[in-house]
Amino acid sequence: RLLMWATQDKDGRPKFQLLTPVFYIMITPIFYLGLSLSGITIAQAREMGYFFPGTDTTAGNGSVWDPHMWDIFHVVDFSTISWKAVLDSVGTMIALAAFSLIHVPINIPAFAISTDVESDMNAELIAHGWSNGLSGVFGGL
Repeated sequence: RLLMWATQDKDGRPKFQLLTPVFYIMITPIFYLGLSLSGITIAQAREMGYFFPGTDTTAGNGSVWDPHMWDIFHVVDFSTISWKAVLDSVGTMIALAAFSLIHVPINIPAFAISTDVESDMNAELIAHGWSNGLSGVFGGL
């Protein structure tokens, strides 16, 4: 908010319409720059827990049917999960799913009003659907 406030014109409108997207795009390069400036290698950062554990890609062909693709699930010991706690949180899970469904129709018009940019809701929803689908196909969370 401070960055957006500092980059407003005298009428309160943002001077830079792409400030928010550029800010989010720059998070990853700044992270790696910070690692480099602090003298931490990628291997050290991995050992320190900055990255999720990877699967062993040398053992198989990278296909979904390759048994090594599911090595990430060996990290979790299902016997230590409190299934009562999981059942108690079902309501929260449903609420989060409902929120994710109404997130775009509420936030896109609000963002359009705050940045004084016209938006096409149909195009935004289509783009949101494509991005979710491609994220799932390419292994995004």
